[in-house]
Amino acid sequence: MAKQPKDLVKLGIFILSGILLLIIALFLIGKNQHLVGSHYSLRTHLANVAGLRIGNNVRYAGIEVGTVKTIEIINDTTVEVTMLINKKMKSVIRKNALASLGADGLMGNKVLNIVPREGGAELAADGYLLASQKSVEFDDILRTLASTGENINVISADLKLTVERINNSKGLWKLLSDSGLAVNLRKASNNLEKATVNAELMTRDVRDIIADVKAGNGPAGAILRDTAMAASLRTSVSQLEEIANNAGSLANDLDTIAQSINRAVEVGPGTVNLVLKDTAVSGNIRRTLANVEKGTASFNENMEAMKHNFLFKGYFKKQEKEKAKLEKEQQKN
Repeated sequence: MAKQPKDLVKLGIFILSGILLLIIALFLIGKNQHLVGSHYSLRTHLANVAGLRIGNNVRYAGIEVGTVKTIEIINDTTVEVTMLINKKMKSVIRKNALASLGADGLMGNKVLNIVPREGGAELAADGYLLASQKSVEFDDILRTLASTGENINVISADLKLTVERINNSKGLWKLLSDSGLAVNLRKASNNLEKATVNAELMTRDVRDIIADVKAGNGPAGAILRDTAMAASLRTSVSQLEEIANNAGSLANDLDTIAQSINRAVEVGPGTVNLVLKDTAVSGNIRRTLANVEKGTASFNENMEAMKHNFLFKGYFKKQEKEKAKLEKEQQKN
């Protein structure tokens, strides 16, 4: 019986130790879930909170700073999430921060991420509504991968068909096995290279010509830059136009005269028609001209004989002296 008080004391100590350990564990769990300690609340609106639960973690720049307190549906497109944030973050989180839904690993629990942004915005007070941004969902990734897989299957089928056509194409293999094709391609490449060099040289020459023209050098530069020459060219062109107009008028007049002469020759009653049409008259005129030519020759011979006759020799010398004197006076003037 004497041992009962000692046993009771031991039992009491064990029970108290268990209760104390339970209290410490509850405190640590509550502190981790922000159920105890100083905190304040922030809100955000999301279009989809698939997988998010009350008590899930809230992270700021990747660091856990709170938990999800409540999730409430506002309307058919908006869900409001209230967060419990450690009060130490009250001097860190600003109003321009963005909230988005994320995952703790590829297949882990959903978390709410608060992403800071640059700028001197004010600090977010208790109950402030943070703006949100749409996050990439795992289902969206799977749908994109499925669509990509279908596209890859279509491309693979088309590629397979193309390869089969290439393998079955005799003309293509004949072209590829032609040894002369490589030589022709090499020649074409060399010719193209030469053409490129020539084009570059030509471009350089054209550039030099343009520079000379701008500077007024050379005939082209002088013509294009000299205003006096441009005026002279303009005057010359005007004169050429006037000459061309006069030449046209002269041609018309000559044509009219020729037509008149032609009519006079063909049907005219005058002397022209008689002379050109009547062969007898033409013969008489020809004989008359021959006689005149003979008479002129005889007259010249007689005059030459008179110059050597002593009776008229002095007269002709006097005429020659006066003629020479007159020519000298004209040369002096």
